[in-house]
Amino acid sequence: MIPTALRLKKRSANLVWFFLIISLLSCGKKANPIIPVKASPKGIEDLNYQIKGKSLVVSWAIPQQNTDGSPLTDLKGFKVQKGEWLTRNFCPTCPDQFQETLWIDLKGPEQPDIRVEPDQVQLTFNQLHPGNTYFFQVTAVTKKEAESSPSKTLRLSWELPLNPPSELQVKPDQQGILISWRPSPSLIDGSAPEGLAGYFLERRMEKGSWQKITAQPITKTIYTDLELQENVTYTYRVKALRLVQENLLESEASEEKGIVYTRTAPPPAVQDLIAFLSPNGVELRWQGIETMTPSGYHIYKRMRNEKIPRRITQEAIKETSFEDRQVRPGTVYFYSISAVGNPPALVEGPRSTEVEITYNP
Repeated sequence: MIPTALRLKKRSANLVWFFLIISLLSCGKKANPIIPVKASPKGIEDLNYQIKGKSLVVSWAIPQQNTDGSPLTDLKGFKVQKGEWLTRNFCPTCPDQFQETLWIDLKGPEQPDIRVEPDQVQLTFNQLHPGNTYFFQVTAVTKKEAESSPSKTLRLSWELPLNPPSELQVKPDQQGILISWRPSPSLIDGSAPEGLAGYFLERRMEKGSWQKITAQPITKTIYTDLELQENVTYTYRVKALRLVQENLLESEASEEKGIVYTRTAPPPAVQDLIAFLSPNGVELRWQGIETMTPSGYHIYKRMRNEKIPRRITQEAIKETSFEDRQVRPGTVYFYSISAVGNPPALVEGPRSTEVEITYNP
């Protein structure tokens, strides 16, 4: 009879040998299972809109990367969620609610209200109801059904927009580029321009994208752009804003006007002005400006009893001499001259030091 303690000890030894054999028979260490992770595209960051008459164009840039920084090569399309509520029932603090989901496939089929460009998508809505607030949210989807994070919600309270401003003018001045326009005359149905809240002035450099010059609407119809680079083409347009339920509804853009910016600093003062008698009056001569070639010169003249000189040249003259025949014998005259800068600004510089002469033929 084997004692119980000895039987337990023998059984324990057998278990040790059993687990040892199992471990020796194993083919090696096994790593933890790896769960494949689908790369998801970056979210839409620039959901925008444009007003075109009674139509609304919602647009966004096509993302080019995944969230991990890798190239986005398998983009399938976009899921667009759309909501519509009566503006009077709109709750700005409530969660977004969407009633309709639209699918845009990058491979088509082509539709008149969907425009897919190499870097942008545009979606046009024509059946909009005044008095309603619209919500839009866009999500990018890959061929493997990986989705980006939803874009920020675009909210728009729809009413009839204003007609765009007209008679846009763009010209240089001594500070920068001066832009002016005529205000919006009416809503697009011809009724009075209710709710005018100001204007958005937009600019683009060369062939770049449009950018708003000011973050807030401007109320005047004139603006000077000061942040400019030499010899760069700037193009401008302006939109009228209608305030609707604390939202700003933009009009269509005005016509576009472009200009190449060149520095408009005035020329320096002319030096070495001399005056002497001529057979027909008083002749003036001076030296040209060494640092530049002005487009011309203006002549100023006063008599002893006059404090402010008057300009006696209607157009800037090209020569560096001038004969004044409008003189009277025995009269003292004071002359000065200014240089005029080059087009398009034609900025006039300061007047030179006066020269005095008595006309005694």
